[in-house]
Amino acid sequence: MILTPGTVEIAVGSEPGRAKMGDERWAFEEELEQDDDPPRSSAAEPVPAADRISGRDQDGVVIVVVSPAADVLSVELSTDWKQAVDPRGLPSAVTAAANAATISALARQVNDVAENPPAMPTFGATPASIADESPLSAQDMLRLVDAATAELAQFTQRAAEVVDRRITAESGGGHVRGSVVSGQIVDVEIDQSWVTRVRTGEIESELLDVLRQLHGASTSPDLVEGPQGPAIAEIMGLLFDPHRMARRVGLEPSISTEQP
Repeated sequence: MILTPGTVEIAVGSEPGRAKMGDERWAFEEELEQDDDPPRSSAAEPVPAADRISGRDQDGVVIVVVSPAADVLSVELSTDWKQAVDPRGLPSAVTAAANAATISALARQVNDVAENPPAMPTFGATPASIADESPLSAQDMLRLVDAATAELAQFTQRAAEVVDRRITAESGGGHVRGSVVSGQIVDVEIDQSWVTRVRTGEIESELLDVLRQLHGASTSPDLVEGPQGPAIAEIMGLLFDPHRMARRVGLEPSISTEQP
């Protein structure tokens, strides 16, 4: 799915702010994280290092790692994030890192296609369709085009429902929420009273939960292959086999006529 970078908006209770936090303010939280911090968020299945794509915010507070398909693999906060950014600024950092990772994944996809062009599709290349040499009248062609147009309209409607709508998600713990439009994260909210008193690993886990939900909801597998349907397949099969199309519309002799 092609994602178009858009204007990022952060809907949090107050404007993101940046401030150096004194050691005293964070002493309790840092003590909790020293030895028994939960494991950092990670992917359910291992992904080779070469296929892991990272996105960071401008200050390197948040790192979001995705696969080449933009599946979210992990979310990591820098060890000193509480000294680097005010908690109110964390949502904007998460948004920036997540979108940067997605854009990098898209760039990788474009580059891969350029270096390894996909094979030419073989629409209608089944034995039944290859054997179909029945004549096509002008009325038949009009009906075929009308059917293909209807299939395309259905695809466009399904795509619009996924691409244009605002999709929201909430973490299982209920402390992180986010929204995505056209594949871009446009809103992240984090419970401010919660984020200041829990371990970094817990924050990472709930951020990962939300980002994975948003990516999954905004990526529809049945749209990746583009418009599909019997009429579209038949038209494309004719276009990729112009001699068969010419025979069926009467511009070339049929196979049965050519045979002795």
